Amino acid sequence: MNLWLIVAFLVAGFLFGFWRHQDKRVSKASDLVIFFGLMVLIFIMGTRIGADEEVIADLGQIGFQAFVIAVGAIAGSVIFLYLFSFYLKAALDHKEGSVDGYQEMVTAENGGALKLTGQIMAIVIAGLVTGWLLLPQTVLPVLENLTVAALAILLLGVGIDIGQNRLIFNQIRALGIRLIIIPLFVALGSILGAVISGTIIGLAANETAAVGAGFGWYSLSAVMLTDLHSVELGSLAFLTNIIRELLALISIPLISRFLGGIPAIGPGGATTMDVTLPLLRESGGEAIVIPAFINGVILSTLVPILVPFLLNL
Repeated sequence: MNLWLIVAFLVAGFLFGFWRHQDKRVSKASDLVIFFGLMVLIFIMGTRIGADEEVIADLGQIGFQAFVIAVGAIAGSVIFLYLFSFYLKAALDHKEGSVDGYQEMVTAENGGALKLTGQIMAIVIAGLVTGWLLLPQTVLPVLENLTVAALAILLLGVGIDIGQNRLIFNQIRALGIRLIIIPLFVALGSILGAVISGTIIGLAANETAAVGAGFGWYSLSAVMLTDLHSVELGSLAFLTNIIRELLALISIPLISRFLGGIPAIGPGGATTMDVTLPLLRESGGEAIVIPAFINGVILSTLVPILVPFLLNL
C-alpha cells in the first residue's frame, strides 16, 4: 500500500477521533471495525497466498529453509527489543508522574492473547485452504484490491483510536529519539538472526543476511535479489518474508502478552506501518501505534539500501 495513502487514512481517522474524543459510540465503533476488519484482512491474505501457484510450488521446494530463516529473523528482532525494553522502562520510570499511560508501551498485556492467536491461526488456515482449493490464480488481482480496501478501513479505525487518546502525545515525547532506536534494533536483530539460522542449515552468510534485510517486504526484496543474484535466491527471499508476515500475525498477540508491547513490534518488520499495524494496536493498545508506524517507515526505507549492500559483502 502506498505510504501517502496510509498516512492519508491515518490522518483522516486521527482528525475525526480528535474532534470526537469524548464520544464513546465512536470509540466502540472503531474497536469493532478494527477487530472484524482485521479478521477479514487476514482471511484475504491467507486466500491470496493459497491461490498463488508460485508460492505453493516454492513452499514445497524451499519451504523449510524459508521457515528457518524467518524464525531466526523474528527471534533476533524480538530479543533485541526485549532487552531494549528494560532500558526503556528504567529510563521512563522517573517520569511516571508526568507521562500517564507510558507503562502500556513497555509492558502492554493482552489477557486474550491465546484466544486472539487461535482466531488468527484458524482464519489464516481457512484462507489458505479457500485460495488453494476453490479459487483460480486469476482472482489474485481482485484479492489484492480487496486487501487494499480492507487495510484502508482498518487504518482509518486506528487513526480514530489515536486521535481519541490524548495521552499519546505525552507518550511520544517520553520516547523522543528512542523511537529511532527501535527500527535499528529490529534491523540488526533480523539480519543477525537470519545469518545465524541460515548458517545452521548451510546457507551463505551474505545471502541470508540479504534475505533477512527484506524485513517482511517480500515483493521488493524478492525482485531485487532475483535481479542482483538469482531466481533461486529471489524465491527464497519471497517465501521467507511471506512466512515472516504470517508468523508475525500469529505471534504478535503472544509476544505482547508475555514480553511487552515494544518487543511485539519486532516480528512485523517493515509491515508494522500497514498490514500488522492494526494487530499491534489490538494487542498492545494505542500507545504502541506510533512507534510501530515509525518502525515500519524506517525499515521500508532501509530495504533497498541494505539488501544489495549485504549481498555484496
